[in-house]
Amino acid sequence: MQIEICFSPSLIHLYEHRDSVVVVTDVFRATTTICTAFANGASYIIPVATEQEALAYKSLGHLVGAEQATERCSFADFGNSPSEYSVDKVNGKAIVFMTTNGTKAIKGAADCYQLLIGAFVNLQALTERILSLGKDVLIVCSGANGRICLEDSLFAGALTSTLLAEDGVEAASDGARMAVALWHQANRDFSNILMQSEHARRLIQHGFRADINYCLRRSIFGVVPELQGDKLIVRKE
Repeated sequence: MQIEICFSPSLIHLYEHRDSVVVVTDVFRATTTICTAFANGASYIIPVATEQEALAYKSLGHLVGAEQATERCSFADFGNSPSEYSVDKVNGKAIVFMTTNGTKAIKGAADCYQLLIGAFVNLQALTERILSLGKDVLIVCSGANGRICLEDSLFAGALTSTLLAEDGVEAASDGARMAVALWHQANRDFSNILMQSEHARRLIQHGFRADINYCLRRSIFGVVPELQGDKLIVRKE
């Protein structure tokens, strides 16, 4: 099994991934929020890339989570804070979901063997699922408006490092090796390091410090959302 990392969705055209497992991550906050919604009983999530698509679903009566530049869109039922997706609000519900970076990355990486959603909150379950599939892996970092971001790169390093502990798994590129080295350097104090990231500072300015702390919790959920057609689901065992 070969592990590659694409540090920004704008670079995905450089990677051959049609027969690979793609893991999309947007630690702050889309993929963490998706995992939380499923852990709290959401039936499925439809990721969309644009506000226009989200509005169209809303006009048809769908429950919509939508965020732009950290804030909830005015027409939406939810924003992009995992705290909004509580059991009483999402259990048994289908949700349409649009965010600044994460859902665009999902849509852009969908042409693959299997697309999975990853965050620190489901790291262990995600690792087990990837190993069970036995395919090469491309980790796609959602980044920030096409630019590389620290939190997604560190998650990519954490996931790659965990996978490399298994026999037959190799880092396929310098990018994967760089991410692992970054993770090993930052692991002991990664919460404080990530508090200094551009995205964390922006979230703090908008009153979302608690979301950062939540997004950095490790392996608290056993869910591994996957893309099936146009919907994210969690496979029932």
